[in-house]
Formats: sequence, C-alpha cells, structure tokens
Amino acid sequence: MTMDFHDTTSKIKKVALLGAISVVAMGAPAYATTLGTMLSVDDLNSLVTHTHSTTCSHWQNAPMSQKEQMLSGGRFDTIIQSGAPVASSVVADGFADGQVSRPASTGANASGPQVVYLDFDSATTGTYSRTFKENADGTGADVTLEFDEHIYTQAEREYIQQRFQADYAGFNYQFVLEAPEDGVYGTMFFNANMPGEGASSGPAGINVADGGTITSVTFGIAESIDFRNLNRGDNANIDGNAWAILSDLGIFTALTGLADTPENIAAAATIQSAQTGAHELGHTVGLRHYEAWGPIGEGLPTTGTPPDDAFLPTYTGPRNADETTLHLMGSGYSAGLSFADSVVTDRFFSERSAIKLTFNEQGQVVDETDGDHSWFDTAQEVKLEKLVVPNTLVEGDNANKRWLVDAISIEGSISEIEQLDFYAFEGEEGDIFNLEVISLVNWNNDDFFDSILYIFDEDMNLITYSDDEFESPDSFVFDFIMDYTGIFYAVVSGFDYTGTGFDEWSTGNYQLFVTRTVVSAPAAGLLLAMGLGFLVRARRKKFAN
Repeated sequence: MTMDFHDTTSKIKKVALLGAISVVAMGAPAYATTLGTMLSVDDLNSLVTHTHSTTCSHWQNAPMSQKEQMLSGGRFDTIIQSGAPVASSVVADGFADGQVSRPASTGANASGPQVVYLDFDSATTGTYSRTFKENADGTGADVTLEFDEHIYTQAEREYIQQRFQADYAGFNYQFVLEAPEDGVYGTMFFNANMPGEGASSGPAGINVADGGTITSVTFGIAESIDFRNLNRGDNANIDGNAWAILSDLGIFTALTGLADTPENIAAAATIQSAQTGAHELGHTVGLRHYEAWGPIGEGLPTTGTPPDDAFLPTYTGPRNADETTLHLMGSGYSAGLSFADSVVTDRFFSERSAIKLTFNEQGQVVDETDGDHSWFDTAQEVKLEKLVVPNTLVEGDNANKRWLVDAISIEGSISEIEQLDFYAFEGEEGDIFNLEVISLVNWNNDDFFDSILYIFDEDMNLITYSDDEFESPDSFVFDFIMDYTGIFYAVVSGFDYTGTGFDEWSTGNYQLFVTRTVVSAPAAGLLLAMGLGFLVRARRKKFAN
C-alpha cells in the first residue's frame, strides 16, 4: 500500500521544551539524540503498549514453579485417578434434544446496528504535553514536553470512516462523524492523549519517564473488553501523533520505508488512527489479541511471539500461524507486529475475529444446569448452534473458502473449591475446536476467578489442559483438532489457592465459549459474494492511493 494521502495544510510537527528547564539548559539537540538512540528501529517494537490488556499479576508473591508444582499434584491427579472409570451415558445414548438457549447479546441484530461515533473534535486541542522530573532518579525540576496534535482534515476523517466501514462490512455497524442525538452508541475519541479526555480508560499517546526517556507508545486504549457486546456504549481513546515525533528523531523513513515528508507523516497518522481505531473497537465488543492468530487451526504465530512459556502449562503445539501479522487484532506483544505494521500493511479481521463478531449478533447462550454434572457419566450435554460467518479475509489460505462454524457460550459458576463442571460436546474428525473460559477478562463479570480447563476424549483420557493464557489467568484451549468422530469432554474448575492468601481466586463466574470450525471449498454462489467483497475492498485501497 502506498501512502500518498495528501494534506496540503499539514506541517511537520516540532517538539518544544517548556517548564522550569529552558531549551538552552536542557539542550534540544541532545534531547533528540538521546531519544533517537533509545528509540532505535530494533527496539521500537517493544515500546508499543496495549494497556487495556488484562495481565496476570496475582502470582507476584508465588513463584511460577510453585504453581506448576501445585498443578502437577492433588487437583490434577484427582480428576485423572479418581477410582475406576465410569461408563458415560453421553457416549452410550447420544445427545438429547430440547436444549434451551437465548440470544448471546442485546446487541446489533437485536437492537439495530451498533452505532459508533468517530469523534475527532472533543479531545483535540492542538497540543498535548508530558511532564517529568529532570533526572531519571526523580530529582530535579519539572520539565514539560509539549507536542503538536495532528488536526484531521475533512478528507482524512472521511477516509478513516471508510476504513472502519470496510473492516466491519460483514457486520451490523454504523459509523458516523456527528454525535447521534439519541440512543446508545460507542465513541472513538481521536487525540485523546491527556488525563480526563475521551474514554475513561486513560490517555493514549507517548509515555515519558523521569529523565526524559520515552518508555512506551500507546496508540489506543479501550475502555473494556465486552464479550457478547452487552454494553453498546463502550468507548476507546486513539492517538496517532507518534509518527511526527519519530520524524523529528530522524527515523521515520527507516521505520516505514517512506520519504520523510509532511504528506507522508500526515498519512501515517491517519492510517494509524484508522487501524488502531478498528482494533480498539474490536476490544470493546469482546475481541482479544489472540483473535489475530491465523490461519485458524495453525496454532501460534511464526514470529515466535508470544513465547511458549508465556502460557501455563508451557505451550507445546504447532506454530504455523504465518498470516497473523495481516490481522487487525494483532499487537507487538501478542503477535510480533513491527512498530510500522499498522501504517504499511492494510490489515483486516481474521477468522477468529469474524467468528466472535458474528457470535455477538447471531450466537446463543445456555446456562449451566442445576443438576449434578460433576463427572463423566453426568456431564451436561451441550449442542453448538450454527453461525453464518462472513469471510473477512482479503488474502490468505482461507480467503476463498467457506467457513462452517458452530458455537455456543455456557454461563456457569464455580462456587466451591474442587468443584468440577463437566460438559460433553460432539465433534467429527478434522473439526477445529477453540474453547475459552472467560472470567477475569470480561468487564461484565465482577465475580471472577482463576480457571483451569481440561479436555478429555470419550474414553476419559486427558488430551490437554490450560490454566493461564498468555495475558491473564483465564484458560484457553485453542486449535484443538479432533482426530476421531465422537464425544469429548470439557471440564471447568478453579485453581485451589488454599493457604496461599489468594483464596478468593478459587471460585467465581465464567462463560465457556466454544467454537467448531470446518474450512471447505466455496460454493459457486459464495464465489460471487466474495467477488463483490473484493470489489468493496479494492475501492477502499483505491481511496488510500
């Protein structure tokens, strides 16, 4: 993609030093040199942050090895070794009919489109600032850096609107440039880079430590991760101003491969804003960073990020997801994206993202039963419901194929330590299953806990299990591919924190989100539909050229 989106009114942004330390005393050239050395092309990727991501911090007082030892004993062995196997009535009798379910959301299809206001004005003041102490040890006078904000032209605003529309084209969304007069809607606040501006999630933009070192760049911050899009008024803050600073530091061209011109700097800020905005909006309707991993069924990204040992237990599956960096929900920490990927790559939603967005609009939810389902022979039988998922891929292995998808979400709870919730599912050889226990990373759940998810085959052999995914203590078994046709069991439990001081993490509420995906060759009619989708995308790219 070329970036010659012209803005004849843009000026190269300059950094001015204000406050107790004068420009002469601080030394503007020395400041630029220091930042330029610290912000090398090789190191920049580690500075991009996504502070909306929930991370697991409750194990700071207990070494990971201690938790691994606790997992390998007691609780784990109880499930595997508790007496002689009991024949399962599920396997013998098959699934019963009459499952009672309800719509997953009061969202888009139920209440009209999800309206999103692209607000370019309320947080835009023309400048923003960062204040820090003169010395890295926190001593000395206050220093304030003031930066110019990018002022979006009408053409740039319309371009960003069209980018949102193209990314969410297969779903029921409406993007507006004027605040709606009534109704509930989400807002993307652009240039929300100071405390108190925009969404409640806090400011986006650069972060400067004492001594004047830029420690990170936050292009966007979502207010929530709202699985099922239950709150249609979630917001996010967006900031694309870092590219002007990188130009001042003399590394814009090294990062992007583009000439360091006012037009290209304006284009970088605009395209960054569009892609970050689509990413953050995805979070507000429940998407996670790992939704970028693709193709579906191929495990972790080929970039080596996240590392295998970021999971508990350590991940040992395939790492063939070589399309991950093309997808909108990726980040440097979760997928190995480079600092410039959101500017030089026209990214789009992956299969996983499309499935979850569709679930928000079409999906069904069932409740955990009141009756006993604490072992194989009493497992709650759950039938997955069909989804009609649009193919959002612009390129990739599955771009011209049909996705046959079924999904369900189960609302349950662990109320006692050592409680086991058994669920039985049907599958066929080759089916790709993904199972998430969503508890902590769910803004609608106040009673969260540290889950463990076990998967057993129909002969009650343990296939795999997950305690912590790489960003939180929620469990995630991804790309589990059936090697037989029949029944498998998913078992939800809580980690036993007895005696650790974290007892409240042992029990709580959860949603078990389960999807089954089969990828097949497209039908003739679908080829026509995909062709039309390609034309829409082509118009989008033409607009950017």
